[in-house]
Amino acid sequence: MWRPRVKSVFPPMPIDERTIAIGGADYGLAAELHDDEDRHLWQLLGLLDGSRSQEEIVAEIRRADPAVPAGDVEAAIQALAEAGYVEDAPITLPKMFSSAEVERYRRNVEFFSFFSRHPGTGYDFQDRLKRARVTVLGVGGLGSYVALALGAAGVGDLQLVDDDVVEEHNLNRQVLYTSADVGTSKVTAARDRIVAINPYIKVTAVSARVGSVEDARGCFVDRDLVICAADRPRIQIYEWLNAAAVAEGVAWIRGANDGLTVNTFLHVPGQTACFDCEQRHALATYPWYGALLQFAKETLGDRTVNPCTAPIAGLIGSLTALEAVKYLTGAATPVIYNRKLTIDLQTLETRLTEGVRDPSCPVCVPAPIVTKADEPCPG
Repeated sequence: MWRPRVKSVFPPMPIDERTIAIGGADYGLAAELHDDEDRHLWQLLGLLDGSRSQEEIVAEIRRADPAVPAGDVEAAIQALAEAGYVEDAPITLPKMFSSAEVERYRRNVEFFSFFSRHPGTGYDFQDRLKRARVTVLGVGGLGSYVALALGAAGVGDLQLVDDDVVEEHNLNRQVLYTSADVGTSKVTAARDRIVAINPYIKVTAVSARVGSVEDARGCFVDRDLVICAADRPRIQIYEWLNAAAVAEGVAWIRGANDGLTVNTFLHVPGQTACFDCEQRHALATYPWYGALLQFAKETLGDRTVNPCTAPIAGLIGSLTALEAVKYLTGAATPVIYNRKLTIDLQTLETRLTEGVRDPSCPVCVPAPIVTKADEPCPG
């Protein structure tokens, strides 16, 4: 039975006798609703508490004022539902969630309710997250925050890939580790920490280093998304991952801390510019870019200087994880879909640079079309 209620994240607030604010202050969600002089809309919103059927709500409105057409009440409820402000009170919980998981992900579901539309609910998005299979390549500063956030959020299958061990100088920013982990495998320690935080997901530790396209392809097999939080060898690792992503038809995100800037970009084979497209565009646009590439590959290479601290790693890691959640659930289009997000750490100014797909790119044209995140979400 349809028992409509106003979502808890959208409490209506009277501004004056004829104006009602709903949706808080969230850009794109907040709205002002205009009531009539008899305040029928305010009465309706009060009745939308999930305890009554639509027929009972209509009857109660008309009991107070028989002049109100039943069709107008039904239309108002439908409009509120289509705008995303109203949901159905008797929510059917997905069978794949235990009672403990339902409680664990309660705040997630409230967050996802911002994006759900009747008859869908926030659980539809959480269900997609539980079914998601993600690889995090590199569990250092950026990778620690990404893996931690995705694990806590409920990504059902998380694969961690790194060949490094925990060192003392990692502890200023790599939040998955403690002093007791120094000298141990990063992926092992990271796996144990994430499982301790969320025992309801699968976390796999793979101690390996990506040194070729074939190595990179192993990160993409049977995955919905790969997040690259590794940056060595400079440039080459992105080239290997890019070729692997196109070959496997799997989306990937690259995030990095470059001095006093951080950046992140989502590549989807067959839909967006690939990394090689971006390189070709930069070479054609900036006369100095070729020399920069050569220097990065030949001089920097595996250089291990990492001028980074915990707030910086947390900033880019958390943003990358949020964009990954959007992609995996379909709750919203990621801001970094075919766009590079760059943040100046000195001023916190942000810049979004559109990706330019090269129709003559030898890597991604033609490329298989990825449809995992294109399916319309039930919400």
